[in-house]
Amino acid sequence: MGSGTGISPSVMINRMVHRSGVPQAGHLLEVARLRGEMAKALSDNAASPLPTTKPAEAPINGAEVDLLI
Repeated sequence: MGSGTGISPSVMINRMVHRSGVPQAGHLLEVARLRGEMAKALSDNAASPLPTTKPAEAPINGAEVDLLI
C-alpha cells in the first residue's frame, strides 16, 4: 500500500470511494460528497484564526486530501 503523498487529490478521493464499499451506482454521489467535504474543510481552515494550512491553496496530493476528509 502506498503512502498517498504522490497521488493527486482527485485520484485519492476516487480511491477512498472505491475502498469504502459504496455500491457502484453510488460512486459519483460519494465522490461529490467527499469533494464538498474537502471544500468545506478548506473554507473552514481559511476562516480560522490559526489556519493549519495556507488558506487559499487547494490540496496538492492525496495525503492532504486524507487530512482534510
